[in-house]
Amino acid sequence: MRQILILLTAMGLGLGAGALTGGFGFSSLVCIVAGVFLVTPSLFRLDSAMLHPGRADARPVALNLGLNFVLLAGAALLIGWLSRDLGIAAGLFLLALLPGGGMVMAWIRSSGADVRLGFLLSVVNLALILPVTLVFDAFPILAAPFFPPVETAGMAGGGARIPPFAPFMVLIVLPFLISRWARDDAPRLVAFAERHAQAISQITMAGIVFYLFSLESAQALFRLDPLTLARGLAATLAFYAVAITLATALTPHTPQGRAVYWHMVTRYITLALILATFTLDRFGPSFLVPIMLAYGVQLVAAGVLKTRMLARAAG
Repeated sequence: MRQILILLTAMGLGLGAGALTGGFGFSSLVCIVAGVFLVTPSLFRLDSAMLHPGRADARPVALNLGLNFVLLAGAALLIGWLSRDLGIAAGLFLLALLPGGGMVMAWIRSSGADVRLGFLLSVVNLALILPVTLVFDAFPILAAPFFPPVETAGMAGGGARIPPFAPFMVLIVLPFLISRWARDDAPRLVAFAERHAQAISQITMAGIVFYLFSLESAQALFRLDPLTLARGLAATLAFYAVAITLATALTPHTPQGRAVYWHMVTRYITLALILATFTLDRFGPSFLVPIMLAYGVQLVAAGVLKTRMLARAAG
């Protein structure tokens, strides 16, 4: 509960700072911070030999892909269509295509799930960034006829794209290399990080959330009418309700199942926000609504779900 309150406070302070200053510009360094301080500590106890995929990994990997890229993506399209807003629909579809994220390893580690499998699933999901960006690039063309016209006058951006493999390098390769170096050459650093793992995770999450909510792009939310915000909130809540329901019903109650579970109920919101920052002109400011609201919904839901998961495992 304390972590949830800290993060909700960071969200409010970020929005306030953005409103007072006009908002800050985006820097991709936030992804490096997430990789170094959220992912790396989860890898200290992993031996390199443990990371080779085996036959037993095929089932959870297939379950991860089916749940995220078939069932949840389909649900996102349906919920988005029911919202009657192309921007909201695009935001939900993008979230559906980006499972896991920089914070997922922290949730996996703190809930007693299988860290090795969780990292392997992160590798698989991030390796799909290229086809994901190609699929999402075609979304506005294919979906536009089913929605009212989008008002994009005055919006910044020009359809810029991030390098498809940058998230893979920053959230997988860089943390892995740092963890190998620390295990061999900096045992005191490893001991310090493990001793203060919870504090490091909380401070890093709070800092990232504060920064993202203080961005200039986040100020677009204040220009939206209350009805659009209400529709966006309802759609986001419905999206996460479906994700949690599917994950609860279809993943086994084992450490391996819990790793798949967390890659189902959490989204790579930071990357979604990066893409949204560069593509607002294609969907309008409502595109930001489900992505920004996802921070609050996901953080609160993850805290509650972790508590329930630990209680169930203890029982």
